[in-house]
Amino acid sequence: MLQRSCSTLLFLVLFVFIGHSAFAQVEPDTVRRKESLPTGPPATAPPAQRQPRVQQPQPVVVKQEPADREKLTLMDRLYWGGSLGLQFGTFTNVSLLPIIGYRVTDRFSFGGGVVYNYRSGGGVSLQNYGGRAFTQVELIEIGGGAILAHGEIEALSAQYLVYNPTTRFYDKQRKMLSLPLIGVGYRQRISEKASFDLLLLYNGSSDIANPYNNPVIRGGVNIPFRR
Repeated sequence: MLQRSCSTLLFLVLFVFIGHSAFAQVEPDTVRRKESLPTGPPATAPPAQRQPRVQQPQPVVVKQEPADREKLTLMDRLYWGGSLGLQFGTFTNVSLLPIIGYRVTDRFSFGGGVVYNYRSGGGVSLQNYGGRAFTQVELIEIGGGAILAHGEIEALSAQYLVYNPTTRFYDKQRKMLSLPLIGVGYRQRISEKASFDLLLLYNGSSDIANPYNNPVIRGGVNIPFRR
């Protein structure tokens, strides 16, 4: 009985050994063989697709005007002034030329005024009066002022003397004149808007009643209504 059991155990051991040897012979090479590295050129990745560029909306910029560039009112552009002429002696000559002007730009202005002139001498006195319209343009900035061009027209009721051979005296006559005056001048600034003008003008009328001699020299001031 013991011999039969030993024979059976020996048979089982031989069966397991033979089966293991057969399994080892049919085992694939990939189980024990080390994997070889690829020798071909490296694979290139597919090109990335370009994403469409999205335009970002630009913010709207509102340009604001500086405070000092605000539109000027009528009172800001108006100015007043004029000139006064006095001469005393053998002949007395008083001239009043008040004006009101409008400044269109910093360099260009126009306006109008009144003319009054009183002359006396040798026991005779004459009075002239009327109105005037003028325009001025600043040409060149120089120093604290500017060179300007000046032009005006005067409608003047002028009084003049005519010799009377019958009485052998001079009689007073009066007539209306249209007197053009044109020339240049220098403007000296007193403040930001106020100024003093010195003008050298040429009188274009040769009428006998013309009260002006060439050249006509005038000085005057310009004062703004609102500072």
